[in-house]
Amino acid sequence: MPAGDAQRVWFPEMLEQLGRLGRETFTWEVMIAFCSKMTSFRVELREAKGIKDPIYYCKSCGKKHRGELPGVSIRSALFALLKQDVISDSELKTLDRDWARYRRKNRLNAYGNPKETQEAQQAEDQLCNEDH
Repeated sequence: MPAGDAQRVWFPEMLEQLGRLGRETFTWEVMIAFCSKMTSFRVELREAKGIKDPIYYCKSCGKKHRGELPGVSIRSALFALLKQDVISDSELKTLDRDWARYRRKNRLNAYGNPKETQEAQQAEDQLCNEDH
């Protein structure tokens, strides 16, 4: 496995698809669907390449665990577009502000999904504590 692949968010195969994302069809709904697709595609690529999930230290118990990488966020896609010279710095700033507004208005998380309620997050935290 090449160095850095365990933490890599954007593989070359994903960047190729990002480059095909048409500006004329760009909406936040399209970007949300695209990032969801890229998250699934990254999982497939990692499995095909034999890349294991990264190891992290649990804050609750202090032990090492293997954890899944988070999904491909909208902001990650925006920065990848900048890095691929698809958008300029000023376009990035505008899109980033627009995404923040859209996200607040529609109560979405970084991946474009409805925000979890506080109770759901607490239940997830409780599961982590029970696993130890």
